[in-house]
Amino acid sequence: MKKISLLFISILFFAFYNFNLQVIAKEKIEYKNPCAGIMIFKINTKKYGNKIKPFVSNELLTTQKVYDDNCFDLVVNGGFFDVKSKKGVSYVVLNNETVEDVENNINLVNWLKNQNRLENVLSRSELRILEKNKNNKLKFDIAYHNAPVKKGYTIKHSLQAGPMLAPEMDLVKEGFVIMEDDKVKFQSVDILKRRERTAIGLRGKYLYIVLFTKDHKVDANEMRDYMKNELKLKKIMAFDGGLSTSLNYKDITVGSLGKYQRKVKSFLVIEK
Repeated sequence: MKKISLLFISILFFAFYNFNLQVIAKEKIEYKNPCAGIMIFKINTKKYGNKIKPFVSNELLTTQKVYDDNCFDLVVNGGFFDVKSKKGVSYVVLNNETVEDVENNINLVNWLKNQNRLENVLSRSELRILEKNKNNKLKFDIAYHNAPVKKGYTIKHSLQAGPMLAPEMDLVKEGFVIMEDDKVKFQSVDILKRRERTAIGLRGKYLYIVLFTKDHKVDANEMRDYMKNELKLKKIMAFDGGLSTSLNYKDITVGSLGKYQRKVKSFLVIEK
């Protein structure tokens, strides 16, 4: 009788164990925390590409607010914005429509013209979710805003920020740095200083979202080197960082100062 009971318990245990393995295998988002201050989220774009898209608010909101008020699995801060005017400083395309146009921010455009940085800022890098014209299949890419769209595709969604970190990094080209006599005369968003950072990368069919928090601050070069060397990512770009660095996923809440989150304008979200 004892043997039968033990056998029954063993069957139940293995059934429960295998069920849990299947549940884990079906997780949409793979999460890793390899060391203090670095958080990595990995998503299969072939399976879940249609769940990944930008989100833009008319007012500034925290990622926590967007996460709580919508049916999203994950919310992370996205492009640049003007705190005072609450207008975007990054292009955003959603469902084939431009919903954030930098050139509508007249004050910003005039200021950038005076700095001779307008074209640089307008052409900053962006995450592109491309739709194949023949069969509506999605392709993920990172490219400069003024780069031509791959033949046979249209831009379904895009979210601009920058700088591009790989396959190339040119901080002057994207207007993050101005050089004079081989010295840095100006830098935007503390790009050469160690700050909290949000970045994304592509390798094969996977999209990576990587956060460097207050416990592991990095500059642009360190961010690039970690994502290239440790994660072997082929295409990489930064989102807005510093105080804007924030994310919500399940019971994980990330802000630039622990759980404190700054209100931002645009986001990258993963729908349920």
